[in-house]
Amino acid sequence: MLIATKVGMVRPAPNMWAPHGHPVYLRASVEASLRRLDMDRLDLCYLHRIDPEVPLADQLGTLQAMQDEGKIGHIGLSKVTPESIRLASKYSRVAAVQNVLNLIDRYDPALELCRDLGVPYVPYRPLDAGNLAHEERMATALHWLLQLGGHVAPIPSTSNPKHLHQIVSVTANGWL
Repeated sequence: MLIATKVGMVRPAPNMWAPHGHPVYLRASVEASLRRLDMDRLDLCYLHRIDPEVPLADQLGTLQAMQDEGKIGHIGLSKVTPESIRLASKYSRVAAVQNVLNLIDRYDPALELCRDLGVPYVPYRPLDAGNLAHEERMATALHWLLQLGGHVAPIPSTSNPKHLHQIVSVTANGWL
């Protein structure tokens, strides 16, 4: 099992999120995740969003320093463009990219770049926030993603116990 988390976002108001990539905040977020998870090291830590107000070198430099300290195993990026991936690769090794991709949102140019660079691509919302969470559609949706390449690793998630049972059933019964 690989434990991954994200850092670099704040919630300034209910139902609102904003990037916050200040190095002090990123470091505090990693430390808080380590405490909450009762771990010494995060296997994979995503920069949740690149903060346009903070130089990317500073954001990734903070995560890289924490990787050098042994607190982060690998650094990933979330919700990024191919241009952002290329730029980030100048400062740090990008271990994974997490972008939205599913049968409804079917295109992401980062998918091809990740394949070309050998970077794992982790589609989030592979079941379109539950809209594809019916056994037949779920299997079709996950199968479609897996056929996009060996570098693709969808992360179906849910807060609904019924949908969790369906996800486990689809994967355990080999419907993929």
